[in-house]
Amino acid sequence: MESAFFGFEMPTRLLFGIGAVGNLGFEFSTHEWKSALIVTDEGVYRAGLTQPVESQLQDFGVRYEVYTGVVPNPTIASIESAVPMAQDKEVVIAVGGGSVMDSAKLVNAIRTYGGNVRDYEGTDTVPGMCKPLIAIPTTAGTGSEVTFISMFTDPERHQKMPVMSRYLAPHLAIVDPEMTRRLPPAATAQTGLDALTHAIEAIVDQQANPMSDVLAFEAIRLIFRYLPRAVKNGEDDMEARSAMAFSATIAGAAFNNSMVGLAHAMAHAIGGLYDLPHGLCCAIALPVAMHFNLEPRRQRFEQIASVIGFANTESEAVPMPGASVAGWFWDKTFTAEDSVLQVRQLMTEVDVPAHLIDVGISVSETDLDKLVELTLADGSILFNPVLPEPEQVRELLRHIATYTAD
Repeated sequence: MESAFFGFEMPTRLLFGIGAVGNLGFEFSTHEWKSALIVTDEGVYRAGLTQPVESQLQDFGVRYEVYTGVVPNPTIASIESAVPMAQDKEVVIAVGGGSVMDSAKLVNAIRTYGGNVRDYEGTDTVPGMCKPLIAIPTTAGTGSEVTFISMFTDPERHQKMPVMSRYLAPHLAIVDPEMTRRLPPAATAQTGLDALTHAIEAIVDQQANPMSDVLAFEAIRLIFRYLPRAVKNGEDDMEARSAMAFSATIAGAAFNNSMVGLAHAMAHAIGGLYDLPHGLCCAIALPVAMHFNLEPRRQRFEQIASVIGFANTESEAVPMPGASVAGWFWDKTFTAEDSVLQVRQLMTEVDVPAHLIDVGISVSETDLDKLVELTLADGSILFNPVLPEPEQVRELLRHIATYTAD
């Protein structure tokens, strides 16, 4: 490895593995915490996924409440509504996907330092350490359990806005693959492709570093090998669920340090305007953004294609996770273009739509103008290998839409 200067940070303590959520009560006992707010959404709550958390809090005599008002693409109102419930609690516990964890991060910042959601928009807006926050993901995609990034939707602007601060990071992440066992196939596929987008952008973007590379390349290998299995037989194939949970977490740790780029900028714009799931938006944007970035990062995309090729042919005997990286860049030759084709093939295999028209969205010229504006205003684009011109963004978005209405 060439000499390189870089920084890498992961302030969140991690507990990973099947049954890991069973350690929650011990954590409360060790820290002598006596009260908690569980932040979740209606779907997670109705599915009974807060029960393993609630039962332990009950066993340890912890006073708690449950907030179920989180919505997809969390709004300012849905976040701020939880703050009064959190004010007298020692710990906030996020049980859910990226929307829940992002919401809980902002609830935790506001209950610690006051103000409202808009006060924290931007970078380094949280003044210091926040009160305890525990993240328990129920999807394998966002990696939000180990990042210091949160997104909220401003309905007035129809725009997804970032909050970035190392103090947003959860104090503890409990990643238990059992919590993802009943995730439906479509959600499994979309969140898995969100993790893939994190990993690929972490490798090709401007702040990529040797540490983020190790995590991101391994995440790509695991996703290509195990996502189809998790989609096909997620309730029974816990090896696949474990691999996807691990890949989402390490991809999150990777992009938390190297950042994301054009695919996320377009995905944020699309999600903010049409209120679509973030994972779906990332999946639709990813191959288009990859193709745009091929020339400035051709060698990196060749390496990505090589890892994917290895993942698709490796023996069943290869262990998971943490398999040796020996043999990743093997003798078979792959082109940068192969990486784009491989991603499109994976999307087809796990039945994720390729265009907005496929999910019933017809993009008008007025909408296209707005999407270009939102994409160029998104901070993620600043870390892309090259900064696209407005007309280039417009053409990319046309490819994503495949159709523009009059």
